[in-house]
Amino acid sequence: MVFLLLAGTGCDSSGPSLASVSGRVVFRNIPLHTGTIVFTPDSLRGSMGPSARGQIGPDGAYSLQTEDKPGAVPGWHRVTIVAMDAAAGPRSGEFMVPRSLLPDKYRDPEQSGLVCEI
Repeated sequence: MVFLLLAGTGCDSSGPSLASVSGRVVFRNIPLHTGTIVFTPDSLRGSMGPSARGQIGPDGAYSLQTEDKPGAVPGWHRVTIVAMDAAAGPRSGEFMVPRSLLPDKYRDPEQSGLVCEI
């Protein structure tokens, strides 16, 4: 299992100072093609502020936003990822329950084991 998280920095002058963050999510050497990634400031490492989230595109790429502004607060973050595959049913109009593309632990900031310093 491999996740690749890349972060770049920049500043947003209004509200809390935000750093520009973008990257790519890869699982088992294959880019995720859908989902949401969330960076939650890690208070145990002294980080505070609002969470940032980004939509994962077809190539695994994402850019974080905090509320309606691009970027995330600087500091340490716990990272969670939710990626569901909405499979079509065997017959037209029939819908099957979506399945997770990742193990459940990656949806929980306490269990994911994913951290990133911005």
